[in-house]
Amino acid sequence: MEERIIDDEYGRGIRMKKTKDGYVDVTDELAEQTADTEVETEDADEVAFEFPMFDVDDEDLVGLTPKEAMELKKRKEEEAKARLAEYEKLCADGETLLKSGSFKSAELKFEKALEIEIDEERTVASLGFWRAKTSEFAEPDLLVEEYLDDGMDNLEYDLGYKTVDIIREKYRGELSKAREKWQVEEEPLAEQVEGVQSARREYLKGRMKSSLIGFIASVLPTIALIVLTIVFGLKNFSTKESTFIVPTIVCGCLLVVSLIVCIFLTNKWLNVIRLYVSNERLSSTEEGERLLEVRAYLDAYDGLLDVTEVETETETE
Repeated sequence: MEERIIDDEYGRGIRMKKTKDGYVDVTDELAEQTADTEVETEDADEVAFEFPMFDVDDEDLVGLTPKEAMELKKRKEEEAKARLAEYEKLCADGETLLKSGSFKSAELKFEKALEIEIDEERTVASLGFWRAKTSEFAEPDLLVEEYLDDGMDNLEYDLGYKTVDIIREKYRGELSKAREKWQVEEEPLAEQVEGVQSARREYLKGRMKSSLIGFIASVLPTIALIVLTIVFGLKNFSTKESTFIVPTIVCGCLLVVSLIVCIFLTNKWLNVIRLYVSNERLSSTEEGERLLEVRAYLDAYDGLLDVTEVETETETE
């Protein structure tokens, strides 16, 4: 079987000839003629058909005649050109406003351009929008904070990989300065928070150890008194004398007191554990929450600057 791939904007021709015997001979106008293959035809009616071929699979073309399909395709191409022209005009207007320093107006222009669907990646509009929103990246935190929770993957998907690459290359200086600002805040804050956390950890370890000893010391006699109370209580049913009534009462009273002490010491031990676990979470204090936020910005800038890749290249050199 011979496979032919035909790229014809207008279609391909099929020639049909009706012979005197009533048969129809079909000839592909694009097929190569060979010397060995000869088809004898006699004078007969000849009809040529043009079958349009489309390079896209459009559901709107289903059920249409070739002529209607061609008209629809042409109309769609014109609409696409019109959208592209509007997109380019909005981007050009936004660029003009950017150069004049009208960042808010430029932002609105690029935002409208992003709403227009075109066949290519909207890199110009995406880059222009964030250039305007961040005042030519004088305030890159506005971009970073938008994706603190979503992460770099979503940032690259929303802005476009080409846009992010351009930002990394063209505005690396501005991004690095912003990262340094967060780094300056992070170092003393981390020293303060982690220092207090470490001191509190050592204190809580001591309390947890002492409260654990008290818990064990209260649990063991409580268990023993429970067993004795049950044993003496059951023996009262095995004899007619009142020999085990007093021991049962005494053990029962001591059990009540022991349970109260055990519950108190158990609660104390569990509270110390809760405090210890809470101390290990930075989010448990305002300073810790701030440190987490600062580190989130640093991580976001590292991702935006592609620090890992840069460090790898440096080590290789």
